[in-house]
Order: sequence, then C-alpha cells, then structure tokens
Amino acid sequence: MGDAHHSLQAFIGTNHTPEEIGDIEERIGLIIHKLKFIPDAQRTKVTYLRETAPWQFSPETYLDHAIKLAGGIPQTDPSQVDFAPEVLLILSDKPTAKLLSELPEMLSSSFWPDTNAVKNNQVYLIHHPEYLRTPDLYPADDVEILAEIINSGYFVYGRNEDVWMQFDLG
Repeated sequence: MGDAHHSLQAFIGTNHTPEEIGDIEERIGLIIHKLKFIPDAQRTKVTYLRETAPWQFSPETYLDHAIKLAGGIPQTDPSQVDFAPEVLLILSDKPTAKLLSELPEMLSSSFWPDTNAVKNNQVYLIHHPEYLRTPDLYPADDVEILAEIINSGYFVYGRNEDVWMQFDLG
C-alpha cells in the first residue's frame, strides 16, 4: 500500500484541503477496488491526442497516470511494436464543430483505420475545457471520466455530453 498510496498522493497533488484529499482518495479508491481483479493483459489500451490536424502524440505524466488509475494502459508511441489502441481520446482545445469536421479525414489516414479504436468506434472527444487538461485541478473527476469511457461496463457517472462525447464513425 505504501508505494500505491504515495503514487496516488503524487497524482492528487497539494492544491487541496485535507477534506478534499480524503474525498478524492475515496472516489479514486472505489475505482481501483472495482478494477483490481482485471489482469493487465485484459486492460484497455488507450491513446490520446491534443491536436488532430496535424495529429500529434504528446505523452503527459498526469494523463498517463489517470488512465492507469481508470483501468487503462496508456499508449503514446505508435512506433512501439505493441501499439494497438482500443480507445482514442481527443483532448483538443479546438471548437467541437471544427474537430468533428477534421476527424473523418484524420481517422481515414495513416495507420488509424487499422486500429481497434477506429474499427470499433471507440473514439471520444473530451470537449469540456476544464477536465483532463490541468493536472491536480479535478483529479477524482478526471479518473471517473476516464473510467466511464474505458470501462463503460463497470462505471456510469453520467459525464457523457457535458464533458465527453463519442465520435460516431458510421
């Protein structure tokens, strides 16, 4: 528990009151507990982009940690042999209408059509400007949002539409 607790404390940051930290730890702890019996080999591989035209990978420690806490495996290097994202998150600050017009072309180019994320319609736009953008701002919400997307069979927080939306490729 020591390493996991220190890791969680580092993720949460220091910008919260002791009461808030207790609430955040409890909320994230519920997710961790619910997912603890899912082996790594069965966890969802997740990649994310901040830009779509041109698309670019930009690994971020906070987001990688949040994905792991939410039960996913972050993948941010398409040159890796095991790069096979099952979920693609788009976290751009562009207006949603612009993203919706750019995504079809992006997802039909390069290696994207061969990914399970695109084949299985698992592409999500995180359109709320405050979530998953600033480390430590809303750590429990960030993990809950990701858990709801990555492990939709286990978690329903109702954040679709106000924070995220699934991009329909069909």
